[in-house]
Amino acid sequence: MQTSPTFAKLAKAYAEKPRYIDSEGGTRSGKTYSALQLLILIVRNDRKPTINSIVAESLPHLKRGAIRDFEEIMRNEGWWDDDAWNKTDKTYSFKSGAIIEFFGADSPAKVHGPARDRLFINEAQNIKWEVARQLFVRTRGAIIFDYNPTAPFWAHERIKPREGCISIHSTYKDNPFLTAEQVAEIESNKADKNWWRVYGEGKVGQLEGLIYDCTTIDELPERSDGMVETYGLDFGFTNDPTACVHCLIDTRKRELYIDQVIYSRGLLNRDIADRLEAYGVPKRGVCIYADCAEPKSIAELCSFGYNVKPCYKASKITEQIAFVQGFQLYITKRSLEALKECRGYVWQTDKDGNAINVPTPFNDHAMDAMRYGVFTPLSRFNKTGYYNISFK
Repeated sequence: MQTSPTFAKLAKAYAEKPRYIDSEGGTRSGKTYSALQLLILIVRNDRKPTINSIVAESLPHLKRGAIRDFEEIMRNEGWWDDDAWNKTDKTYSFKSGAIIEFFGADSPAKVHGPARDRLFINEAQNIKWEVARQLFVRTRGAIIFDYNPTAPFWAHERIKPREGCISIHSTYKDNPFLTAEQVAEIESNKADKNWWRVYGEGKVGQLEGLIYDCTTIDELPERSDGMVETYGLDFGFTNDPTACVHCLIDTRKRELYIDQVIYSRGLLNRDIADRLEAYGVPKRGVCIYADCAEPKSIAELCSFGYNVKPCYKASKITEQIAFVQGFQLYITKRSLEALKECRGYVWQTDKDGNAINVPTPFNDHAMDAMRYGVFTPLSRFNKTGYYNISFK
Protein backbone atom coordinates (compact mmCIF):
# COMPACT_ATOMS: atom_id res chain seq x y z
CA MET A 1 0.00 0.00 0.00
CA GLN A 2 1.38 3.38 -1.01
CA THR A 3 1.16 5.75 1.92
CA SER A 4 2.11 9.33 2.70
CA PRO A 5 3.77 11.10 5.65
CA THR A 6 0.25 12.00 6.80
CA PHE A 7 -0.54 8.29 7.07
CA ALA A 8 2.65 7.72 9.07
CA LYS A 9 1.59 10.41 11.57
CA LEU A 10 -1.86 8.85 11.94
CA ALA A 11 -0.47 5.33 12.39
CA LYS A 12 2.00 6.48 15.02
CA ALA A 13 -0.76 8.27 16.92
CA TYR A 14 -3.08 5.23 16.77
CA ALA A 15 -0.33 2.96 18.13
CA GLU A 16 -0.40 5.00 21.35
CA LYS A 17 -4.04 3.94 21.85
CA PRO A 18 -5.64 7.34 22.43
CA ARG A 19 -9.36 7.94 22.72
CA TYR A 20 -9.22 10.72 20.10
CA ILE A 21 -6.97 11.42 17.12
CA ASP A 22 -7.35 15.04 16.06
CA SER A 23 -6.17 15.37 12.42
CA GLU A 24 -5.89 19.06 11.58
CA GLY A 25 -4.44 20.23 8.31
CA GLY A 26 -4.48 22.25 5.13
CA THR A 27 -6.00 21.53 1.75
CA ARG A 28 -4.86 18.44 -0.15
CA SER A 29 -2.79 17.07 2.71
CA GLY A 30 -4.23 13.56 2.33
CA LYS A 31 -5.99 13.59 5.70
CA THR A 32 -9.09 11.68 4.61
CA TYR A 33 -7.35 9.20 2.33
CA SER A 34 -4.81 8.35 5.01
CA ALA A 35 -7.49 7.89 7.68
CA LEU A 36 -9.35 5.48 5.39
CA GLN A 37 -6.17 3.53 4.67
CA LEU A 38 -5.48 3.21 8.39
CA LEU A 39 -9.03 2.16 9.23
CA ILE A 40 -9.06 -0.47 6.47
CA LEU A 41 -5.82 -2.00 7.73
CA ILE A 42 -7.11 -2.06 11.31
CA VAL A 43 -10.47 -3.63 10.44
CA ARG A 44 -8.97 -6.25 8.12
CA ASN A 45 -6.93 -7.48 11.09
CA ASP A 46 -9.89 -7.67 13.48
CA ARG A 47 -10.38 -11.22 14.70
CA LYS A 48 -13.94 -10.65 15.80
CA PRO A 49 -16.90 -8.71 14.43
CA THR A 50 -16.60 -4.97 14.98
CA ILE A 51 -18.67 -2.02 13.84
CA ASN A 52 -16.75 0.91 12.38
CA SER A 53 -18.54 4.10 11.33
CA ILE A 54 -17.42 6.72 8.82
CA VAL A 55 -19.50 9.89 9.09
CA ALA A 56 -19.67 13.20 7.22
CA GLU A 57 -22.24 15.98 7.13
CA SER A 58 -24.39 14.18 4.54
CA LEU A 59 -24.56 10.98 2.49
CA PRO A 60 -23.97 12.85 -0.80
CA HIS A 61 -20.75 14.20 0.75
CA LEU A 62 -19.66 10.63 1.53
CA LYS A 63 -20.58 9.26 -1.90
CA ARG A 64 -18.41 11.79 -3.67
CA GLY A 65 -15.59 11.60 -1.14
CA ALA A 66 -14.92 8.92 1.46
CA ILE A 67 -16.91 6.11 -0.19
CA ARG A 68 -15.19 6.69 -3.52
CA ASP A 69 -11.76 6.78 -1.84
CA PHE A 70 -12.58 3.67 0.22
CA GLU A 71 -13.42 1.66 -2.88
CA GLU A 72 -10.32 2.94 -4.70
CA ILE A 73 -8.04 1.87 -1.84
CA MET A 74 -9.65 -1.56 -1.59
CA ARG A 75 -9.46 -2.16 -5.35
CA ASN A 76 -5.85 -0.96 -5.58
CA GLU A 77 -4.87 -3.56 -2.99
CA GLY A 78 -6.96 -6.32 -4.59
CA TRP A 79 -9.22 -6.57 -1.53
CA TRP A 80 -12.52 -5.38 -2.97
CA ASP A 81 -15.41 -7.89 -3.10
CA ASP A 82 -18.61 -6.76 -4.82
CA ASP A 83 -20.64 -9.22 -2.75
CA ALA A 84 -19.35 -7.66 0.48
CA TRP A 85 -20.68 -4.19 -0.41
CA ASN A 86 -24.29 -3.41 0.48
CA LYS A 87 -25.22 -0.50 -1.79
CA THR A 88 -28.45 0.19 0.04
CA ASP A 89 -27.09 0.34 3.58
CA LYS A 90 -23.65 1.62 2.51
CA THR A 91 -21.87 -1.08 4.52
CA TYR A 92 -18.87 -3.27 3.67
CA SER A 93 -18.52 -6.65 5.42
CA PHE A 94 -15.18 -8.34 6.07
CA LYS A 95 -14.58 -12.09 6.53
CA SER A 96 -14.26 -11.68 10.30
CA GLY A 97 -17.79 -10.28 10.44
CA ALA A 98 -16.46 -6.75 10.98
CA ILE A 99 -18.17 -4.01 9.01
CA ILE A 100 -17.41 -0.49 7.89
CA GLU A 101 -20.55 1.63 7.54
CA PHE A 102 -21.02 5.06 6.00
CA PHE A 103 -23.78 7.48 6.97
CA GLY A 104 -24.51 11.20 7.06
CA ALA A 105 -24.69 13.23 10.26
CA ASP A 106 -28.02 14.55 8.97
CA SER A 107 -29.59 11.11 9.65
CA PRO A 108 -31.03 11.24 13.21
CA ALA A 109 -31.76 7.50 13.27
CA LYS A 110 -28.11 6.74 12.58
CA VAL A 111 -26.65 9.36 14.89
CA HIS A 112 -28.85 8.24 17.79
CA GLY A 113 -28.66 4.58 16.79
CA PRO A 114 -26.63 1.57 18.01
CA ALA A 115 -23.12 1.73 19.43
CA ARG A 116 -19.96 1.15 17.44
CA ASP A 117 -16.33 0.19 18.07
CA ARG A 118 -14.54 2.92 16.09
CA LEU A 119 -15.54 6.22 14.54
CA PHE A 120 -14.09 8.45 11.82
CA ILE A 121 -15.65 11.88 11.25
CA ASN A 122 -14.69 13.47 7.94
CA GLU A 123 -14.53 17.28 7.73
CA ALA A 124 -15.63 17.65 11.32
CA GLN A 125 -15.80 21.45 11.09
CA ASN A 126 -19.11 21.02 9.24
CA ILE A 127 -20.74 18.95 12.01
CA LYS A 128 -22.43 20.46 15.04
CA TRP A 129 -21.16 19.68 18.53
CA GLU A 130 -24.38 18.05 19.70
CA VAL A 131 -24.26 15.64 16.76
CA ALA A 132 -20.60 14.85 17.44
CA ARG A 133 -21.34 14.30 21.13
CA GLN A 134 -24.11 11.80 20.33
CA LEU A 135 -21.69 9.91 18.09
CA PHE A 136 -18.93 9.97 20.72
CA VAL A 137 -21.02 8.54 23.55
CA ARG A 138 -22.01 5.62 21.31
CA THR A 139 -18.40 4.78 20.36
CA ARG A 140 -16.52 2.22 22.48
CA GLY A 141 -13.06 2.64 21.00
CA ALA A 142 -10.92 5.08 19.02
CA ILE A 143 -12.33 8.22 17.42
CA ILE A 144 -10.59 9.95 14.50
CA PHE A 145 -11.74 13.26 13.06
CA ASP A 146 -10.19 15.46 10.39
CA TYR A 147 -10.80 19.04 9.31
CA ASN A 148 -9.48 22.23 7.75
CA PRO A 149 -9.05 24.71 10.64
CA THR A 150 -11.03 27.55 9.09
CA ALA A 151 -11.95 28.78 12.59
CA PRO A 152 -11.97 27.46 16.16
CA PHE A 153 -14.82 25.01 16.80
CA TRP A 154 -15.69 22.17 19.19
CA ALA A 155 -12.52 20.20 18.33
CA HIS A 156 -10.36 23.01 19.71
CA GLU A 157 -12.62 23.93 22.59
CA ARG A 158 -13.77 20.52 23.88
CA ILE A 159 -11.54 17.70 22.60
CA LYS A 160 -7.96 18.85 22.01
CA PRO A 161 -7.45 19.82 25.68
CA ARG A 162 -8.34 16.31 26.90
CA GLU A 163 -5.59 13.96 28.05
CA GLY A 164 -6.87 11.17 25.81
CA CYS A 165 -6.41 13.20 22.62
CA ILE A 166 -3.41 13.11 20.28
CA SER A 167 -3.26 15.86 17.68
CA ILE A 168 -1.45 15.59 14.37
CA HIS A 169 -0.87 18.27 11.75
CA SER A 170 -0.43 17.98 7.98
CA THR A 171 -0.17 20.17 4.90
CA TYR A 172 0.02 19.66 1.15
CA LYS A 173 3.76 19.10 1.63
CA ASP A 174 2.89 15.83 3.40
CA ASN A 175 1.20 14.54 0.23
CA PRO A 176 3.82 13.36 -2.31
CA PHE A 177 1.10 12.31 -4.79
CA LEU A 178 0.11 15.85 -5.78
CA THR A 179 1.07 17.02 -9.26
CA ALA A 180 3.33 20.01 -9.80
CA GLU A 181 0.30 21.88 -11.15
CA GLN A 182 -1.71 21.22 -7.99
CA VAL A 183 1.14 22.42 -5.79
CA ALA A 184 1.56 25.55 -7.90
CA GLU A 185 -2.17 26.29 -7.66
CA ILE A 186 -2.08 26.05 -3.87
CA GLU A 187 1.08 28.12 -3.53
CA SER A 188 -0.30 30.84 -5.82
CA ASN A 189 -2.44 31.97 -2.87
CA LYS A 190 0.41 32.81 -0.49
CA ALA A 191 -0.32 36.52 -0.74
CA ASP A 192 -3.68 36.02 0.94
CA LYS A 193 -2.41 35.65 4.49
CA ASN A 194 -5.47 34.20 6.17
CA TRP A 195 -6.29 31.79 3.32
CA TRP A 196 -2.68 30.65 3.28
CA ARG A 197 -2.67 30.20 7.04
CA VAL A 198 -5.73 27.92 6.94
CA TYR A 199 -5.39 26.02 3.66
CA GLY A 200 -1.68 26.30 2.95
CA GLU A 201 -0.16 25.94 6.41
CA GLY A 202 -3.09 24.11 8.01
CA LYS A 203 -3.16 26.45 11.00
CA VAL A 204 -6.21 27.76 12.81
CA GLY A 205 -7.48 30.90 11.21
CA GLN A 206 -10.64 32.89 10.92
CA LEU A 207 -12.11 33.21 7.46
CA GLU A 208 -12.70 36.92 7.67
CA GLY A 209 -14.39 38.57 4.76
CA LEU A 210 -16.61 35.61 3.90
CA ILE A 211 -18.55 36.73 0.83
CA TYR A 212 -21.70 34.59 1.07
CA ASP A 213 -23.54 33.15 4.06
CA CYS A 214 -25.34 30.00 2.94
CA THR A 215 -27.79 27.57 4.53
CA THR A 216 -27.86 23.89 3.58
CA ILE A 217 -31.21 22.43 2.44
CA ASP A 218 -32.30 18.92 1.41
CA GLU A 219 -33.59 19.86 -2.04
CA LEU A 220 -34.85 22.72 -4.16
CA PRO A 221 -38.35 23.98 -3.35
CA GLU A 222 -41.18 23.70 -5.85
CA ARG A 223 -41.20 26.63 -8.22
CA SER A 224 -43.96 29.09 -7.39
CA ASP A 225 -45.26 32.40 -8.73
CA GLY A 226 -42.70 35.14 -8.34
CA MET A 227 -39.75 32.77 -8.80
CA VAL A 228 -37.26 33.13 -11.63
CA GLU A 229 -35.64 29.90 -12.86
CA THR A 230 -32.26 29.96 -14.59
CA TYR A 231 -29.00 28.03 -14.91
CA GLY A 232 -25.46 29.39 -14.65
CA LEU A 233 -22.53 27.78 -16.48
CA ASP A 234 -18.79 28.39 -16.07
CA PHE A 235 -16.58 26.61 -18.60
CA GLY A 236 -13.43 24.71 -17.63
CA PHE A 237 -11.40 21.82 -18.97
CA THR A 238 -7.91 20.72 -17.92
CA ASN A 239 -7.06 22.57 -14.72
CA ASP A 240 -10.44 24.09 -13.86
CA PRO A 241 -13.75 22.24 -13.67
CA THR A 242 -16.80 23.06 -15.69
CA ALA A 243 -19.44 24.17 -13.18
CA CYS A 244 -23.17 24.49 -13.75
CA VAL A 245 -25.81 25.36 -11.15
CA HIS A 246 -29.60 25.41 -11.20
CA CYS A 247 -30.96 28.66 -9.75
CA LEU A 248 -34.42 29.33 -8.32
CA ILE A 249 -34.75 32.99 -7.37
CA ASP A 250 -37.63 34.24 -5.24
CA THR A 251 -37.58 37.93 -6.06
CA ARG A 252 -40.27 38.78 -3.50
CA LYS A 253 -38.79 37.03 -0.49
CA ARG A 254 -35.25 37.78 -1.68
CA GLU A 255 -34.27 34.12 -1.51
CA LEU A 256 -31.87 32.25 -3.80
CA TYR A 257 -31.88 28.46 -4.09
CA ILE A 258 -28.96 26.63 -5.73
CA ASP A 259 -28.53 23.02 -6.86
CA GLN A 260 -25.30 21.80 -8.44
CA VAL A 261 -25.73 20.27 -11.91
CA ILE A 262 -22.12 19.83 -13.12
CA TYR A 263 -18.71 20.10 -11.47
CA SER A 264 -16.11 18.17 -13.43
CA ARG A 265 -12.87 18.56 -15.40
CA GLY A 266 -12.13 17.38 -18.91
CA LEU A 267 -15.64 17.81 -20.31
CA LEU A 268 -16.17 18.49 -24.00
CA ASN A 269 -19.25 20.45 -25.00
CA ARG A 270 -20.95 17.20 -26.01
CA ASP A 271 -20.28 15.89 -22.50
CA ILE A 272 -21.75 19.06 -20.98
CA ALA A 273 -24.88 18.61 -23.09
CA ASP A 274 -25.17 15.00 -21.91
CA ARG A 275 -24.89 16.10 -18.27
CA LEU A 276 -27.56 18.76 -18.80
CA GLU A 277 -29.86 16.17 -20.35
CA ALA A 278 -29.24 13.71 -17.50
CA TYR A 279 -30.16 16.39 -14.97
CA GLY A 280 -33.36 17.16 -16.85
CA VAL A 281 -32.61 20.62 -18.19
CA PRO A 282 -35.30 21.24 -20.84
CA LYS A 283 -34.14 21.97 -24.37
CA ARG A 284 -35.26 25.26 -25.86
CA GLY A 285 -36.60 26.13 -22.44
CA VAL A 286 -35.09 27.64 -19.32
CA CYS A 287 -32.16 29.92 -20.14
CA ILE A 288 -28.60 28.90 -19.30
CA TYR A 289 -26.33 31.92 -18.80
CA ALA A 290 -22.79 30.87 -19.65
CA ASP A 291 -19.36 32.47 -19.50
CA CYS A 292 -19.39 35.09 -22.28
CA ALA A 293 -15.65 34.55 -22.86
CA GLU A 294 -16.42 31.32 -24.77
CA PRO A 295 -18.83 32.17 -27.63
CA LYS A 296 -17.89 29.05 -29.62
CA SER A 297 -18.85 26.78 -26.72
CA ILE A 298 -22.10 28.68 -26.27
CA ALA A 299 -22.91 28.29 -29.97
CA GLU A 300 -22.18 24.56 -29.88
CA LEU A 301 -24.40 23.99 -26.84
CA CYS A 302 -27.15 25.89 -28.66
CA SER A 303 -26.71 23.49 -31.59
CA PHE A 304 -27.53 20.66 -29.19
CA GLY A 305 -30.87 22.32 -28.50
CA TYR A 306 -30.19 24.21 -25.27
CA ASN A 307 -31.15 27.83 -24.68
CA VAL A 308 -27.69 29.14 -23.84
CA LYS A 309 -26.92 32.85 -23.72
CA PRO A 310 -23.75 34.75 -22.80
CA CYS A 311 -23.64 36.15 -19.29
CA TYR A 312 -22.98 39.80 -18.57
CA LYS A 313 -19.77 40.48 -16.65
CA ALA A 314 -18.47 43.75 -18.06
CA SER A 315 -19.19 45.72 -14.90
CA LYS A 316 -17.08 45.34 -11.78
CA ILE A 317 -17.35 41.94 -10.15
CA THR A 318 -17.95 43.61 -6.78
CA GLU A 319 -21.19 45.10 -8.10
CA GLN A 320 -22.40 41.71 -9.25
CA ILE A 321 -21.41 40.04 -6.00
CA ALA A 322 -23.17 42.77 -4.02
CA PHE A 323 -26.31 42.07 -6.02
CA VAL A 324 -26.19 38.33 -5.23
CA GLN A 325 -25.50 39.14 -1.57
CA GLY A 326 -28.93 40.78 -1.50
CA PHE A 327 -30.51 37.33 -1.41
CA GLN A 328 -30.62 34.78 1.41
CA LEU A 329 -28.66 31.89 -0.08
CA TYR A 330 -29.72 28.22 0.19
CA ILE A 331 -27.66 25.37 -1.32
CA THR A 332 -28.73 21.72 -1.52
CA LYS A 333 -26.70 19.28 0.55
CA ARG A 334 -25.79 17.22 -2.51
CA SER A 335 -24.06 20.25 -4.06
CA LEU A 336 -20.77 19.31 -2.44
CA GLU A 337 -18.33 21.41 -4.42
CA ALA A 338 -20.65 24.43 -4.47
CA LEU A 339 -20.98 24.22 -0.68
CA LYS A 340 -17.23 23.89 -0.25
CA GLU A 341 -16.59 26.87 -2.51
CA CYS A 342 -19.17 29.00 -0.73
CA ARG A 343 -17.69 28.24 2.69
CA GLY A 344 -14.24 29.35 1.54
CA TYR A 345 -15.17 32.19 -0.81
CA VAL A 346 -13.59 35.27 0.76
CA TRP A 347 -12.25 38.68 -0.18
CA GLN A 348 -8.51 38.88 -0.80
CA THR A 349 -6.35 40.86 1.62
CA ASP A 350 -3.39 43.15 0.99
CA LYS A 351 0.05 42.81 2.56
CA ASP A 352 -1.24 44.42 5.75
CA GLY A 353 -4.15 42.01 6.06
CA ASN A 354 -6.79 44.49 4.96
CA ALA A 355 -9.61 43.20 2.74
CA ILE A 356 -9.67 44.41 -0.84
CA ASN A 357 -12.65 44.23 -3.21
CA VAL A 358 -11.38 41.20 -5.10
CA PRO A 359 -12.51 37.64 -4.30
CA THR A 360 -9.85 34.96 -3.79
CA PRO A 361 -9.33 33.34 -7.24
CA PHE A 362 -9.29 29.75 -6.00
CA ASN A 363 -12.15 27.24 -6.11
CA ASP A 364 -14.62 29.83 -7.36
CA HIS A 365 -16.14 28.10 -10.39
CA ALA A 366 -19.57 27.29 -8.95
CA MET A 367 -19.65 30.76 -7.39
CA ASP A 368 -19.01 32.29 -10.82
CA ALA A 369 -21.70 30.12 -12.40
CA MET A 370 -24.16 31.19 -9.69
CA ARG A 371 -23.37 34.85 -10.33
CA TYR A 372 -23.92 34.41 -14.10
CA GLY A 373 -27.28 32.74 -13.51
CA VAL A 374 -28.54 35.34 -11.06
CA PHE A 375 -27.12 38.71 -12.04
CA THR A 376 -27.57 38.59 -15.82
CA PRO A 377 -31.33 37.87 -16.05
CA LEU A 378 -32.32 40.21 -13.23
CA SER A 379 -30.55 43.35 -14.38
CA ARG A 380 -30.98 45.90 -17.15
CA PHE A 381 -28.04 47.76 -18.62
CA ASN A 382 -27.62 51.01 -20.41
CA LYS A 383 -24.78 51.96 -22.72
CA THR A 384 -22.51 53.04 -19.88
CA GLY A 385 -22.75 49.65 -18.20
CA TYR A 386 -24.73 51.02 -15.25
CA TYR A 387 -27.46 48.61 -14.24
CA ASN A 388 -30.92 48.93 -12.78
CA ILE A 389 -32.30 45.89 -11.04
CA SER A 390 -35.50 44.63 -12.60
CA PHE A 391 -37.86 42.45 -10.60
CA LYS A 392 -40.88 41.32 -12.58
